[in-house]
Amino acid sequence: MLRAAGGRAELGDRRPEDPPLPDELQIALREWAALAVAAGRSGVADEGELVRRRGRQLASRVAGVRGRPVEYVDPLSGAVESVGAVVLPRAGRRRSLAVEPAGPTPWVTGLPIAGFFAVFVAIGDIQLSSAFAEAFGLLWVPANLLVGLGLAPSLYLLRTVPFWRWPVFGTAVGLAVAWVVLLGSLLG
Repeated sequence: MLRAAGGRAELGDRRPEDPPLPDELQIALREWAALAVAAGRSGVADEGELVRRRGRQLASRVAGVRGRPVEYVDPLSGAVESVGAVVLPRAGRRRSLAVEPAGPTPWVTGLPIAGFFAVFVAIGDIQLSSAFAEAFGLLWVPANLLVGLGLAPSLYLLRTVPFWRWPVFGTAVGLAVAWVVLLGSLLG
């Protein structure tokens, strides 16, 4: 049983085979109990709902550690409910920001977005690199490499997100076009 009493979180129904709670969970339980006392004094409905929701979350975490459902006592209303552990994805699995598109790939809207970003990035990179070349000579080459290498991780991570893939593709093409133009102007 999990309840807040007197500013402390009380855990009942402890069995000898139960593993100890992690320190961070114990700290979270103490903070929740203190918040429950403060919310009980204030009487604000939003705070009460926050305390209820957080209490259920903590009860679920306790249930996960113990491996069985925990009875949660609402500190404001006194209602008792059984809360089971929420199954979270294992740490070894890779989660992606990408969501499967609902329909076919939107080429008609995506390509103009990619084209806009390609032109915008190419013009911006060419102008900035040209100004840098006038002021500092060939120092524009390592500076431009740093820009490309700085953008690479973000572009790589966003390439599979449905909306952001179009600006990412446009930015990558724009950087490539800018490099071709800049190297062409350097050679010729």
